[in-house]
Order: sequence, then C-alpha cells, then structure tokens
Amino acid sequence: MTTTLKNQTLMIGKTGSSVVSFQEEDAQCPVCKSDKYLTPNLKLLVSPCFHKMCESCIDRLFSHGPAPCPICQQILRKNQFMSQIFEDLAVEKEVRIRKRVAKV
Repeated sequence: MTTTLKNQTLMIGKTGSSVVSFQEEDAQCPVCKSDKYLTPNLKLLVSPCFHKMCESCIDRLFSHGPAPCPICQQILRKNQFMSQIFEDLAVEKEVRIRKRVAKV
C-alpha cells in the first residue's frame, strides 16, 4: 500500500515496515532546477507565499524591483525572502502568522 502525502511518500509493505522518502522538490529550486543534494552550498529561501527559491534566482529575478512569484504570480520584493527555520513549511507558515498576530 502506498499513501502519498503533500511532501513525502509513505510506503507500507506486507511486513508492516514503513519507509518515508522525501520528494526532491523540497530540495530543488523550481526556477533553475538546481538540486540541494548536488550543490551542497545552495541556499534556498522562503517567500511570503511559502515557495522556495535559491538565492541566485532571487537576485536575478528581483534585481530591478518587485516582480511576480514564478509559481503563484504574487508580487514579491527581494527583501521579503527569509531563511527557512523549520523543515516543515506548514510549521514555518504557522510561526510567521503567530508572530504577526502577536505584534497586533
């Protein structure tokens, strides 16, 4: 039996053992397709719309000011990208929302 979750695949065999394999898209820039495993010094940053992009693509795309996100077309600025603190983007999103609410 194979169950596909948002960022991982869980495979359960006949013996009851389970194997979790993370998909490569979590460690890959969607713009240039650079892979974090093949390029260890690749730094992926997270946008306000929670899409990951490498630093070089961010520098190139946002060098002349605001531009649309290549994935969802939301208008972004270069200074809005942040380093990812948590491995799970859902946790990252929740923490950012709670920080904004706490400021109010």
